[in-house]
Amino acid sequence: MKKNFERIKEEKLYVDAETNKFKSSITELEEKLSVANSKIIELEKSSERIEALENEKNDLKAELEQKNNEIESLKKDLQKSISDKYVEVESLKDEKESKVKEVDALNDKIKALEETISEAKGAPQLMDEIKDLMMQKGFLSDKEFEDLLERTSLE
Repeated sequence: MKKNFERIKEEKLYVDAETNKFKSSITELEEKLSVANSKIIELEKSSERIEALENEKNDLKAELEQKNNEIESLKKDLQKSISDKYVEVESLKDEKESKVKEVDALNDKIKALEETISEAKGAPQLMDEIKDLMMQKGFLSDKEFEDLLERTSLE
């Protein structure tokens, strides 16, 4: 019985040693598990942050694409407006040239009419002088006629 008792005592010591060994292993494993859980939580947070950043990136990409589309649309509108304005400017240039020619023609006509009017104003005086010479001499030579024209500025 003593042997049994010794053997049981030894077995108990062995079991206690093994238990202590397992307890320390369990403690180590629990610490490792705690560290692993912390890392998992950090990774989950990182993953959530990455996902949030991805969503933000996608939103910004969509917004950028929309802005680019707006810019392209505005560019087309601006090009059309520039083209329309160019056509309008060319039309106005042609219209201006036409008006300038019309004004020049009217100015020439006015000058011609003024000359005709000034000649017509001098005509009665010329007629009076021709009548006077005809009454005095009875005739009018070419030379006298040219002299009269020069004096009255009708030539």
